[in-house]
Amino acid sequence: MALRTPPSVTVAALCDALDGEGLRDQIMDRRIRPVAAGVPILGPAFTIRAVRSDVFAERPYEKELAATDAIPEGAVVVFDTGGTMDVGIWGELLSTRAIACGAAGAVIDGGVRDIAGIERLGFPTYASAIHPADSYGRADVVAFDEPIECGGITVRPGDLIAADLDGVVVVPAEKAEACMAAALDKLARESDAQAMLRDGASATEMYGRHNVL
Repeated sequence: MALRTPPSVTVAALCDALDGEGLRDQIMDRRIRPVAAGVPILGPAFTIRAVRSDVFAERPYEKELAATDAIPEGAVVVFDTGGTMDVGIWGELLSTRAIACGAAGAVIDGGVRDIAGIERLGFPTYASAIHPADSYGRADVVAFDEPIECGGITVRPGDLIAADLDGVVVVPAEKAEACMAAALDKLARESDAQAMLRDGASATEMYGRHNVL
C-alpha cells in the first residue's frame, strides 16, 4: 500500500545535498503543490507522458491504464501532461489502483480531479492544476517508463523524487545514495543546532559550531 509514514528526510535537506554535488537546479517549478493528502513522499520515479489530443480513440485510456497497472511498488508516479492544465488526467480511480500497486504518491505537472476522493484515500498527490474535465478526447497518454520533463526538470525512471510542503526535488539515481546520506547528516546537525538555540545560544554561536542554517 502507499507510504503512510513521513520520510526521514526533507526536500530542503536534499536540496542542500544536491548543492554540495554541484546540482543546483533540480527543483520542480513552484506551481506544483500538494492538492490532496499533502504529506511528504519519497521514492523512485515511475514516469508517464501525455499529450493534448482531440481524438476519441476506439480503446479509451488504453496506454494510461497500462501505465497505471505497471507502477512498481514504492514508486512515485511522475506525470508529464505536456502543459495541459484544463484536463483532469489523474483522479480517484487511478489513485486507488496506484495504492494497490504500492505507490508512494503522485507528482503531476498538469490537472487532477476527484480531489475529495483522493483525500479520502489518503494518497499523497502533488499537481500544478485542478480541473474536473475528463481526459477522453482532450489528452492521451503516449508513453511511460521513459525520460520525461516534469515541472521543468528532466526525470528519468528510477530518479529519486521527494515532495513536501517546500516543493518537489529530483535527485538523479546515481546521486541518490550520497545525497540521502548528506541530507540525513545535515538534519542530525540541525537537531543539535536547534537544541543550542533553545538553550539560549545566539545564531552566530550556533552557526560557528554546527555550520548549518
